[in-house]
Amino acid sequence: MLKKRGARGLAVGAAAFALILGLDAAGVFRRLEWKAWDARMSVFARPAKASPDIVLILVDQYSLDFYQEQGITWPWPRELYGAIIRHLAAGGAAAIFFDIAMTEGSRFGVEDDRAFAAAAAAAGNVFVPVFLSLDEGSSGPGIDPAAGELFRAKAEAASGPSGPPGSAAEVFPSVTLPLTEILGAARGAVNVRVNPDADSIYRRIPLFFSYRDDFRVPSVPWALASAVRPGLDPRTVPVDREGRMVIRFYGPAGTYRAYPAAAVINAYAQTLEGTNPQVPPEEFAGKTVLVGLSAVGLFDIKAGPLSGVMPGVEIQAAALDTLLHGKGFRFPSRGAAWAYLAFLALAAGLVLSLLRKTAAQAAASAGFLLLPAFGAAAAFQAGIWLDFSAPAAAVLLSLVASAVLNYGVEGRERRFLKGVFHHYLSPAVIDRILEDPGRLRLGGEEREITSFFSDVAGFTSISEALEPAVLVSFLNEFLTGMTDLILDAGGTLDKYEGDAIIAFWNAPLDDPDHALRAAQTALACQARLAAAAPEWEKKYGRRIRMRIGLNTGPAIVGNMGSSRRFDYTAIGDTVNLASRLESAGKQYGADLLAGEATVKKAGEELVFREVDIVRVVGKTKPVRIYELIGEKGKISGETARRLELYGRALGLFRRRAFGEAEDIFSRIENDAPAVLYRDRCRKLRASPPPDDWDFIYDLQVK
Repeated sequence: MLKKRGARGLAVGAAAFALILGLDAAGVFRRLEWKAWDARMSVFARPAKASPDIVLILVDQYSLDFYQEQGITWPWPRELYGAIIRHLAAGGAAAIFFDIAMTEGSRFGVEDDRAFAAAAAAAGNVFVPVFLSLDEGSSGPGIDPAAGELFRAKAEAASGPSGPPGSAAEVFPSVTLPLTEILGAARGAVNVRVNPDADSIYRRIPLFFSYRDDFRVPSVPWALASAVRPGLDPRTVPVDREGRMVIRFYGPAGTYRAYPAAAVINAYAQTLEGTNPQVPPEEFAGKTVLVGLSAVGLFDIKAGPLSGVMPGVEIQAAALDTLLHGKGFRFPSRGAAWAYLAFLALAAGLVLSLLRKTAAQAAASAGFLLLPAFGAAAAFQAGIWLDFSAPAAAVLLSLVASAVLNYGVEGRERRFLKGVFHHYLSPAVIDRILEDPGRLRLGGEEREITSFFSDVAGFTSISEALEPAVLVSFLNEFLTGMTDLILDAGGTLDKYEGDAIIAFWNAPLDDPDHALRAAQTALACQARLAAAAPEWEKKYGRRIRMRIGLNTGPAIVGNMGSSRRFDYTAIGDTVNLASRLESAGKQYGADLLAGEATVKKAGEELVFREVDIVRVVGKTKPVRIYELIGEKGKISGETARRLELYGRALGLFRRRAFGEAEDIFSRIENDAPAVLYRDRCRKLRASPPPDDWDFIYDLQVK
């Protein structure tokens, strides 16, 4: 059974793996994975770990308003940008990048452009933007050859000492360049065009781009990183299958120290005037400075994983920080990713199929659903982008499919077993069978059981005296009470035969204490009957008594009958003898008779007395029969005295001292077996038995 369930679980897992793998290849989970990645980035964001050596100077709304009040409208004169460069150079900035387009001449004249170019040339560490384009109609293909060569030279200079790798993530046929004078004064030219993911979120950036397959143009972060760390090799930077580096965002917008552009320009003017600047140039010593736009009206607002609104230059700063920290994210190979996906799908299907308890299945399902999240989180901290969405979908599909199959296949089996057994097994026993149906062999098997037979004394006369409806009411009440005790004690109800109850213990499940449980149940039945007898006598007009026979031994147990109707029952000599003992109770005046095997297995906790050695109808081998008196420690002193006298008298009887035995039996009051032996003693005194008499009596009735 376990092998069958395991094979089914593995088949479900394999199917889930194949389906999810196909959907993943088709890009179904791409957007979900991006959102899951953003969630990881948010959970593990640590703004304090962002590099303090990367700072921003932003043309923000404050700066625009400040100069607006002085009559300077946007676009600003480039001399203001030159002031920024001079202030940063005075402070010893490591590198400067202007994320501000300068593709057309200043509206303030050529001298304004020359002033900016002079400042950039003097600093020697200023990088300016170019805009690569897919539009064939842009200025790219038609640029002046001299400008093209200058562009190549500045792109190569910005690529750093190691140079670009052999391939680039994207190829662009055209480019928009800054003014030639400004381009010539810059240390390098970098591409500022970065495409977001399909959901308009910026998460990745290529390190290099290809211009018409002629030469490579570096990205902003690569140019700046190689400028401040010349030994950086692009081949050591992990990229995805599209050649893009995943940006590690240490925090939302505002993570990096930012200065209003107006404050820096004003600080430069204060320096020239000999007053203390509001932003000392020393604050930029060794810093990489990115100058960009943050005012909403200047249209350079982007969306990142941690902020829906952030300056485009801050995304470039985060990418630069990723390079400088060496914190780019690696990707597992396809084989490793597939193996991980397959493992989760197969394990989920297998485990859920093997578990039987609902609580265990629920716990396992919760654990498996958390595994992709834990795996993705652990991989993130190790610097690996391990997919969450596809593995989570594979686990979920595998769990759902396994649960459906469990319900459809095993649920049908469970419902069948419940339907078969709920009439004669306790719910607890049924649950144990359902946990492992392999314990139950349909058909027949030989095992040791303790058989229980009960019958209402004088039921024929009772049934004749009661109206049919009243009789049915009595039987229902009587049988319900006794059956509840049997099932609660782990017994199996075999059948009812009128007023008779037939049950057994140690099947279908193992119960090493089956003899003790059966005997204790018999006592409980008699106790319940004694408690209910006065009420029933008033209700039904008769005093109700019940006889019970118990016997322990081998029997054939299983579902027996025809293919259309069968019962779970037990057959064999053990069962027959229990029936005979119940009947013998009438002859001995005893309500609880048990066979010798039952006494041996349960006798240490219970009090029995030997009643006789008999040969039942149809059998030649004699058996000793005993009366069950009660549990040790719970019988009265009077009962104990009576049992002591009875035992002494029976010993004398077996030694043929019939006169002495008769005398003691006669002294025991209200005891039917003692009366029976007293009469036997009288007869044997009158007609002594032969010397070879074995004290065995033949029971004349079944």
